[in-house]
Amino acid sequence: MNILLINPPDDNLIECYAYSNGEAGIDSPDFGKFPSLGLLYILGYLEKNAPEYNLFIIDCVAEKITYQELKSKILKIRPDLVGITSFSIALIDVIKTAGIVRELFPKAHICMGGHHPMAFPAEALQLKEFDSIIVGDGEIPFYMLAKAIEKNKPLKDITGLYTKETIPAYMLENKCGKKEDSRFLYPVSLVPSYVENLDDLPFPSRKYLSHVQFFSIVGISKKFTTVISSRGCPFHCVMCDVPYKKYRARSIKNIADEIEECVKEGYEEFHFYDDMFNITPERIIEFSKEIMSRKLKIIWDFRGRVNTVTKESLEIAKKSGLRMISFGVETGTNEGLRYIKKDTTVEKIKEVFQICSDLKIKTIADYMIGFPFEKTKRDIDESIKFCISIKPAYALFSVLILFPNTPIYNEAAVKKLIDPERWHKFCLNPSKDFYVDYWEEFFTRKQLLDFQKTAFRRFYLRLSYVLQSIKNISTFNEFLMKAKGCFLLLKK
Repeated sequence: MNILLINPPDDNLIECYAYSNGEAGIDSPDFGKFPSLGLLYILGYLEKNAPEYNLFIIDCVAEKITYQELKSKILKIRPDLVGITSFSIALIDVIKTAGIVRELFPKAHICMGGHHPMAFPAEALQLKEFDSIIVGDGEIPFYMLAKAIEKNKPLKDITGLYTKETIPAYMLENKCGKKEDSRFLYPVSLVPSYVENLDDLPFPSRKYLSHVQFFSIVGISKKFTTVISSRGCPFHCVMCDVPYKKYRARSIKNIADEIEECVKEGYEEFHFYDDMFNITPERIIEFSKEIMSRKLKIIWDFRGRVNTVTKESLEIAKKSGLRMISFGVETGTNEGLRYIKKDTTVEKIKEVFQICSDLKIKTIADYMIGFPFEKTKRDIDESIKFCISIKPAYALFSVLILFPNTPIYNEAAVKKLIDPERWHKFCLNPSKDFYVDYWEEFFTRKQLLDFQKTAFRRFYLRLSYVLQSIKNISTFNEFLMKAKGCFLLLKK
């Protein structure tokens, strides 16, 4: 059996930061190229449990593959089973990719996975291009799907896998509709696939994309990759649409084993892509000590929260190779932090950023503009000033997006600031003129995007920041990454 996994092109991606006239703003794809770890995890699972299959991956974004090139590659592979990863904002390309497969190989089974069927399962199953969807963790149900197809067995007993035939029976059996499940952000209508012990999963099989040079614009090495040490985030920030709320952590030994394997493959820099890496200071300490005990010379960074680090944990992490931390600061007032439910204060943020500065750990301050409590230009100006005052090495400014299934989205719907049916209609018939919603009670879309551009320029184009950045460049690759970032900023 030939099994193909695809990360579709992003030609028709819905721009999250685009003006009403179509002019592009500053979007996250500008800041790096990262491997599709979800697909690589599935390949790793299939390699271990079904080595008899022929496995392929096409990462159109990472490999810069056009639709014409994609068509040629699919023709050569002749797949029997195709898995396509998805995000809702990429739905046009997801459908177009599935349509190409269907046209070339009408009998191939096409399965959609990723974030979209988790958020919109009923809508995803109504798309004619797909035979099935996976809701939840994809490794086990996709493997079981392959086995069922090979042996011509029914699919109805595969947890997390749904088809147009099985979903009506399931919905009829569960007449009460959506059910509360503490493992997830929102009530679920379908039972998801869920891997309780992440150590049971094989490592992602990076060899399939070893020819691609991944990078972070704030990284320093050409030998860069990402790692996921946990799944889920137990916190409840009002704007976050991460579906998994129960925190599942891999063991420290398991994580270190994967990093050691990557080091042998030539990787030097590791970005932990967890929704929540530093769940406790003790976990940082334990991981850092394990890396040092194995004498692994690596550079690493993570995304985390300021309220779960201590000076002691950061001192030990620095010794193990920690170079940088990306903190979700979001805003610069205690009032705003309380509204967002960040469980921290501006005083704690200042303290942690100062500790990082003293230890020479670089910091990124992730910020959002356009919360309901930012009612005047002065409110936004004060928040940007706070960001500058804590002196992060980098700052990323985004406009608050109202994603479905989040508390702030529901609040906006109650206030009639948005039409809650727009996403449902888009998921059934996506078009390029769709736009994501902002909180436009006090500012227009254009004003919010202008504030975002202003924030980037105020932070990065300060003479003192430019001179300090040049002084702190440690590698030629870091110089190239910073030069690219400056070009992108000036271009906008």
